[in-house]
Amino acid sequence: MEAVNMVARHYEELLLLSEQMLEAARAGNWDAMSDLQQVYVAEVEQLRRLGPQTTMSAHDRARRYGMLERILAHDASIRQLVVPQMARLEALLGSSRRRQELSHAYGVTV
Repeated sequence: MEAVNMVARHYEELLLLSEQMLEAARAGNWDAMSDLQQVYVAEVEQLRRLGPQTTMSAHDRARRYGMLERILAHDASIRQLVVPQMARLEALLGSSRRRQELSHAYGVTV
């Protein structure tokens, strides 16, 4: 039973972290988003180490499933916010790289 409680606590923590990540992404606070993502990944790793739980009651499985649905919904919303930001950063990096290559090719310092 203790393992089931630990699994539930990890899912609760993942849900909280995913909510905080979504709030940070909505606010455009990418540094906080990145920090939270690192904590989230560590939490997922701890959950993975517990291994599969075969002795969960129907109630516990339903509760876990509900939390997982919310976590995945947050993840989808975060992706919708992050993908355009990543595209914008890629464009900026590409432009900067081209400028640097031109400067190097023509011996001009920018």
